[in-house]
Amino acid sequence: MRRLGVQAVSAATRDTADGRAAEIEHFMQTHSTRLVGALTLITGSRGAAEDALQDALAKAWIRRDEPIEQLVAWITVVATNQARSGYRRRMAEERALTKIGSRAQSDEPSPREHDDTLHRALRLLPEREREVTVMHYVLDQSVAQVAAAMGVAVGTVKTLLFRARQHLADELGLDYDTGEGG
Repeated sequence: MRRLGVQAVSAATRDTADGRAAEIEHFMQTHSTRLVGALTLITGSRGAAEDALQDALAKAWIRRDEPIEQLVAWITVVATNQARSGYRRRMAEERALTKIGSRAQSDEPSPREHDDTLHRALRLLPEREREVTVMHYVLDQSVAQVAAAMGVAVGTVKTLLFRARQHLADELGLDYDTGEGG
């Protein structure tokens, strides 16, 4: 009888793992390209974006025995958080290197050398404004979803989006109508 219990648990674990593998495969086929693009806008580096996505997928796999209701949303939030952490870490390293009078050398050309005007304008946004802009406009997340992912109030996201639109309009030389009348 004990042996049946072990087999049942083993079969359930295998079924759960197979289910998560199928979910991850579906995610990769339908959502990964778009998410990597959005994460690239946040981090300024495609490599960093791909690393953040891989970390999120690894975390989803590690939790294959735990139910995740909305896997796409979960992976998006985890990958975005990974990208944000990596971006902050790289910026701190860059500041430290600048302070000691040295520059980090890279084999690849800087993304700033190849980006178009919009990408440059996005990079010039303050970090939180850039994050909410990419999550809302590129990943098509609602204001409430962005707020939940960032752990802030809905009003904070709305304010950050408003400021980001103003900054982008200024940087791109556009006339931004606030809708406040006048």
